[in-house]
Amino acid sequence: MPADAARGLEIEIKLAGRPAALRKAFAGLGGPAPRAERTVSAYYDTADARLWRRGFTLRLRAAGGAHELTLKRASGAALTRGEWTARVAEPAPHIGLLPAESPRAEIGAVLPEELERAFVSEIARKKKRIEAGGARVEAVLDEGRIAGGGRERAVAEIELELLEGPLAGMLNCARALLAAHDLHVGTLSKAARGRALLADAPVPAAKAERPVFSAAGPLAGAVRAIAAQTAAHIVANLAAAADGRDAEGVHQLRVGLRRLRTLLSLLPENVLPRPPGFADEAKRALRALGPARDLDVFIAETLPPVARANPGTPELARLGALAAARARAAYVDVRGLLAERRFNLFLIDLLLMAEGEPAPEGAADTAPAALAGPLLRKRYRKVIRAGRGFEALSPPERHEARIALKKLRYACDYFQSLYPRKAARRWLAAMAKLQDALGRLNDAAVAERLANEIAADDTEARIGAAAVKGWYSHRLRAVDSRTAAAWRKFAAARPFWRGPARGGRG
Repeated sequence: MPADAARGLEIEIKLAGRPAALRKAFAGLGGPAPRAERTVSAYYDTADARLWRRGFTLRLRAAGGAHELTLKRASGAALTRGEWTARVAEPAPHIGLLPAESPRAEIGAVLPEELERAFVSEIARKKKRIEAGGARVEAVLDEGRIAGGGRERAVAEIELELLEGPLAGMLNCARALLAAHDLHVGTLSKAARGRALLADAPVPAAKAERPVFSAAGPLAGAVRAIAAQTAAHIVANLAAAADGRDAEGVHQLRVGLRRLRTLLSLLPENVLPRPPGFADEAKRALRALGPARDLDVFIAETLPPVARANPGTPELARLGALAAARARAAYVDVRGLLAERRFNLFLIDLLLMAEGEPAPEGAADTAPAALAGPLLRKRYRKVIRAGRGFEALSPPERHEARIALKKLRYACDYFQSLYPRKAARRWLAAMAKLQDALGRLNDAAVAERLANEIAADDTEARIGAAAVKGWYSHRLRAVDSRTAAAWRKFAAARPFWRGPARGGRG
């Protein structure tokens, strides 16, 4: 999408890495000699962070003797943000000075005296405009620092901003840089990094948002909405996963990759084109993140109830210490994955797939509901088949039913906006109870496996592992009847898509 076709939008991608690698990559872009400037940007908010909580950033930038006041708004998309800028005569963060078309009403009443400087960035910047695959792109090399809350963080990145022409041109330019240099996709804005400095807190994880589109609209539009939301969920959790202080980061990144794999299995390539081997690469990344997630759950959820039931047990403490050491090593592997060239080329392919213009062959007149109904029915039948004779199923068979149910849930998330909200909510509530019950069974099975692996040949830890296995063996028996009841209730419920689809909430 051309940038000038959507006023008030900023479309850009960041690449991060070591300064020397960034300088070499920037020089290799060619184009005219870059223009150098130094910028000092102050970011403002109210004492209760009212703007940030509503998804806005207010920045006052000084460069070359001029002052710019800029409002940015998070969009939930991977590459796009709202942006409105005004030249101001004085360095005053006054919302009333923003352009008339900016969403000032959404911010609400904020008096100038309520705004306080939260943090500052000081950047040495080089800028040039280049041609890339039919697109006009502004390439910016930033080096400097962000300071706030008595802390600071170095900044080193290349920003590619689409000015005009096809988005694929800019993304393929980024792909070429990643293929040739030791760089990776950057996902945090300077504002987000400054906010994390202020809070001295982990980078927050992001949950998936359900795509919303009209049942009467074109199929291509619905496919783009679903693919773009899936890509945005994955990209939004890269920084949180790399940070590692909040287990939700890796968890949500894995959820995003599972949702992507479900989407790829739902939609044929003529409806959602993707490069060769793309699904395999998503599977590889998902597996690479698995050990960190399993250890996070073991440390935060599996061990605590056993330790509370057996206070002061040194064998459990020893098992926990070994688990923590394994988790640290697992997160080294997570960061290695997120920095590797292969994974970052996969991310660009994901964005190209999601942000491109899929044109369904022979299905241009197909309504989204005509696609959704058969897909949901197919997934539902797989769940029912996997759970047939549920009470007699072995643990591996119940695990297969759980996986089939999870894939159905993701498919429902993609298409439920096409159906009446009340019917969908009731049915999904029954599904959620079954998912929770099956999840408890899975957690217990994983607890036994991990306890053995972590303890290995450590005599003291093996005693702790035995306590864990005994605890969860009892739990497996306790939840079994509830799980069977949850399955019967789910299987008896009428799926929401059997009613008529509606016009959607697009």
